[in-house]
Amino acid sequence: MNNGNYRGAYDAEPVYTWRDNIAWNRGSHTLKFGFFLEKFQLTEQFGFNTQGWYTFANGNAVTTGNALADMFLGRIDNYQEGTFNANGVYTGGYGVGHWRRTDFEPYFQDDWKVSPRLTLNFGVRYYWLIPPHDVTKPTVDSSFIPSLYNPSAQVLPGPDGLLHPDPATGRIYDFTNFGNGLVECGAGVIAKGCQVVYYKNVGPRFGFAFDPTGSGKMAIRGGIGIYYEAGNGNNANTIGLEGNAPTTLAPQVFNLTTYNFNTSGGFAGVGPTGLGMIPYYQKNPAITQMNLNVQREIRGNNLVTFAYVGTLGRYLDSGRNLDQVPVGVGTMNVPALSSGNGGPCDASGNCDVQQLLINNQVPSFYFVPYQGYTSIRVKQFSAVSSYHAFQTEFRHTTGWGLTAQVYYTWSHMIDNSTSTYFETGVDDNYDMNRWKGTSDLNRTQIFGANYIYALPFFRNSHGFAKQALGGWNISGITAFFTGVPVDFGCGVNGYSTGIGTGVRCNTVAPLKIQKSVVDVPQFGPMVQWVNPADFAQPLQSQLAANGQPGMFGYMGRNALTGPGRNNWDLALHKEFALPWLKGEQSTLQFRLETFNTFNHPQWNYINVGCNGAPNADGSLAFGRTCGGNDYNPGNGTVGSAWNPRNVQLALKFIF
Repeated sequence: MNNGNYRGAYDAEPVYTWRDNIAWNRGSHTLKFGFFLEKFQLTEQFGFNTQGWYTFANGNAVTTGNALADMFLGRIDNYQEGTFNANGVYTGGYGVGHWRRTDFEPYFQDDWKVSPRLTLNFGVRYYWLIPPHDVTKPTVDSSFIPSLYNPSAQVLPGPDGLLHPDPATGRIYDFTNFGNGLVECGAGVIAKGCQVVYYKNVGPRFGFAFDPTGSGKMAIRGGIGIYYEAGNGNNANTIGLEGNAPTTLAPQVFNLTTYNFNTSGGFAGVGPTGLGMIPYYQKNPAITQMNLNVQREIRGNNLVTFAYVGTLGRYLDSGRNLDQVPVGVGTMNVPALSSGNGGPCDASGNCDVQQLLINNQVPSFYFVPYQGYTSIRVKQFSAVSSYHAFQTEFRHTTGWGLTAQVYYTWSHMIDNSTSTYFETGVDDNYDMNRWKGTSDLNRTQIFGANYIYALPFFRNSHGFAKQALGGWNISGITAFFTGVPVDFGCGVNGYSTGIGTGVRCNTVAPLKIQKSVVDVPQFGPMVQWVNPADFAQPLQSQLAANGQPGMFGYMGRNALTGPGRNNWDLALHKEFALPWLKGEQSTLQFRLETFNTFNHPQWNYINVGCNGAPNADGSLAFGRTCGGNDYNPGNGTVGSAWNPRNVQLALKFIF
């Protein structure tokens, strides 16, 4: 196996940044203007497992019903193998791309001191964001453009799941080259990175600071601004199109009955797997941030703040499978599945799609809108979010030997997609607003405190008493916060939805936290967080992709809140003056530190889900609750906890 198109000894990610700022004072105005320029570069290996990848499962057409037995008998659910394609030559190795991205942001701001008590801030920032694009010759960037896909040019899979030549025209689907929606980015009229640069990213800003009393002890501040980003969320340098066909091949074949197989000449007959796509035209993610706070200094070096903080996200990262069977699908003509070919459809190949997919009789790729592609993962800027919070803070800066900060936040974050590639596993294309709910990142309440207290004992003593017993300090961090949401689904063994996907649970009672202790036969007494009898498997009628209420299960996203935390980290420390190093001060610092000081259990993970195995009498699990010890022992119970108390001692020599 060679190294694909690799031409360097290492992966590299240099980022070059230039910035400059100028300030000009003119009367009561302070004018600021400047720019930020970032040139990002990435040289990175990409591709799928070049040694091959087998999977065995008991839900396919060739299984014995036991995946382990399938492995010994060669009943293969699917096989996949990756290679780099260099102009039609399969090198057998990984590919390497050389990507570039540019972020240019000029800005202007005017800080206007209207009076000694009022200052206004006006500003605007422009974002010129050039998407990532490969500069390799020829480029390794490729994408799928739906408007260039011609259904009449598609070649449908045959009875064995492979793409065979069209018997009428002899046409062969060749995904090792560009065509029929698959395009080379930056070639001809196709934009670099297969994304057209969006030029309307203008971010206005406004802020103010007001002293209502004129005493300097109280301030009211606020502001609002719009911010843009390149569109990769936390993974700011993730490249969305690396690893695509035809330069990177990872074909997949299904339902094999022997290890001695081929794909009719290399990769012929097998479509690309996991193709990534970015919409050709789309806006950049935009965040509107706003805040209003009141701050007051009170007697005794104390500062109190009350604030509202809000964030509105639009055009945020999300993902979906473009090549999903559409909701509402009915009868389709698929000659390969006709009864004459041994298939489950009638003699003419007319198939009841939903019944076939609900009963897992055939793979869903026979009915997808873009034939020849196993899946098309779209990275798009379509998600929305909102965050609203009330925040308060108390700070005691000095006095009484105490320095302390105490804060509390109540907030709620809502979105319809938290992850860059958010795919529900249920339906990605029908109604994404169905998944609008509490964000994966949400913590409703947060209370925290940090403090240092100098113990008053023997503070004014002399000699040994002061040196040994005085000057001790206690410091700590205390945190109380509610848990993050818990998301889970259901599923009855051997069944899928009418579009070939998974299902959600039904709620049969209000889903809420119900702390208790239950006796699980296999494990004994366990802490229960939620009553699993409050949710159940969906009904069989809910598998139909008909757009009706309750389709695929009633439960929404992140319907349950997980355990929060009550944690105390404390330290006892003191510095001893040393007589060494004349002319310099030297001390020996002693520290006793404890984490989770009180060592009380702090729950973390919750066991939730639903067993879909048939009932003891052979009936199916549709409508069965997710509680009980027959099928779901331990469901709804605590599965893990944060670390127990940790104690450490330390000595530090300071000079």
